[in-house]
Amino acid sequence: MNDRPSPATSLPIPASIAEITPSWLTGALSAGRMLREATVTACSPETIAEGKGFMNRVFRLHLEYDRPGSGLPATVLAKLPATDPLMLPLFQLLGPNLREVNFYRSLSRDCALRTPVCYCGLADSATGNSALLLEDLGSSRQGDSLEGCSLDEARQIVRQLAAFHAQWWESPRLAHLGWLPSRETEAPAFRKLYAPALLCFVEKAGNLLPPGLRRLADSIPNDIARIKALLAKPPRTIVHGDFRLDNCYFPPGVGSPSPLVLDWEFCGIGRGVLDLATFVCETFPPAQRLREEPGLLAEYHSALESNGVTGYSLEQCWIDYRLSMLDIFVLWVVSGAFCDYSGQRATTFLSNTLARLDAAISDLSPEDLL
Repeated sequence: MNDRPSPATSLPIPASIAEITPSWLTGALSAGRMLREATVTACSPETIAEGKGFMNRVFRLHLEYDRPGSGLPATVLAKLPATDPLMLPLFQLLGPNLREVNFYRSLSRDCALRTPVCYCGLADSATGNSALLLEDLGSSRQGDSLEGCSLDEARQIVRQLAAFHAQWWESPRLAHLGWLPSRETEAPAFRKLYAPALLCFVEKAGNLLPPGLRRLADSIPNDIARIKALLAKPPRTIVHGDFRLDNCYFPPGVGSPSPLVLDWEFCGIGRGVLDLATFVCETFPPAQRLREEPGLLAEYHSALESNGVTGYSLEQCWIDYRLSMLDIFVLWVVSGAFCDYSGQRATTFLSNTLARLDAAISDLSPEDLL
């Protein structure tokens, strides 16, 4: 399921769902080698991300063709950048949408983590516009951080994550991915975005923001560069950047969990255990996380070594895991400040995540590492 889309550079990049017409879709799917003789004759969009805590606009497109029964997808997902003017600085400084398009263009075909089929990926670095057409995973089971997962399932996901990190561990190819930033090069942008984002985040979170995180929010800005520099030191690999259970989709009929992983907007180069920390912190309630995280960290480290990684001790992995909790909080403030939490599920997700992150930072004392 890891196909590389055609850049389709001659196609205009749609600014709104209204500009994704049957004619445009025919061109996009043809450029992506999905259409050869058929033509898209109708498209009915359905908004699927509104009020659910998403940063982008996501639509399910119901398609009709002039050749029924041709085996072409009846639905695809379209992903466009957010239009909220408050989010414009984030997109301009961090370019999460451009990163994701480049990921599908350059890396999805050579990725130890499974990804959905990308039919077309368009991006313009000059304007910041982008568009993605992705495989609709509606028949798959989406992971749910509110429900969590079994320990056995978590172990298998952790091993797959380690295989992905090992694939790119100190790879010479990292130097040729100019579009993929390292953690420390992001620091000035995060520092610039942090203060205005915090005002919005505090207002949206309200009484859901625990007092401990509120105090940390005020003290952490001057440490952002240091945190990211420490998490960017060798050994480095490609980091997903937002490896939550909600971004994992499990196809039907699969015996062992082998998820397709979405939402690569914050992929970058750094210490891979950041992804493990994100996954464990957001998947398990605090008491269970505290009980299970040593074993999951050991599982991750063992899988790294089984996939050829050397010279990275379990002790250093544990230090990086603890420090990652601070970086996760910074990302939550900067990217989560402008997400839409109007839906009940999004509100509950925000509440759960903040409570779990607060407990993890309290238990692990990552500030001591600074």
